[in-house]
Amino acid sequence: MEDLFLVEPNEKYQKSFENYALSYEKINDEHYFNKYKKALESFQDYLKDLQDYSHGNDLPQGEVATSTFWLVDKEEVVGVVRIRHQEVECAGHIGYDISPNFRNMGYGFQILKLALEKAIKIGIDEAILTCNIENTGSKKVIEKNNGKLLGTIFDEEENEYLYKYSITLTPK
Repeated sequence: MEDLFLVEPNEKYQKSFENYALSYEKINDEHYFNKYKKALESFQDYLKDLQDYSHGNDLPQGEVATSTFWLVDKEEVVGVVRIRHQEVECAGHIGYDISPNFRNMGYGFQILKLALEKAIKIGIDEAILTCNIENTGSKKVIEKNNGKLLGTIFDEEENEYLYKYSITLTPK
């Protein structure tokens, strides 16, 4: 894991990211597969959308400016993190996922740790994160990154209870 880094989505990792998207299809995870499906249909358009969203341009209705980064290990995309420039109710500032092929290997902790450094550069001084109360892996990742539990909230759109956390960020 010493070669781990976050990178802005780009053509260099196209094949790896396509495999990443397909890993969700293989496990029938429609939520994440649908999130990344456009990359399989038109990679250039997908990259342009991510670039636009990071600058707050052409945002889908109800969305906020969001910077996306890929977690790369040995030239392979193993995770994706989205940093929202403003807190979004029931989603917070940061959302991340690790490829089903690379879970339970420590990548969750690393992707959040690196994302918190990016969040500081974006101007976030207190990152809000949420996770489903049944997602013990994400709960551990957030707490290991100094997440302080604020309480439990209910996400009506997803019909699920979430833990809401705060992580105070200190510029380095």
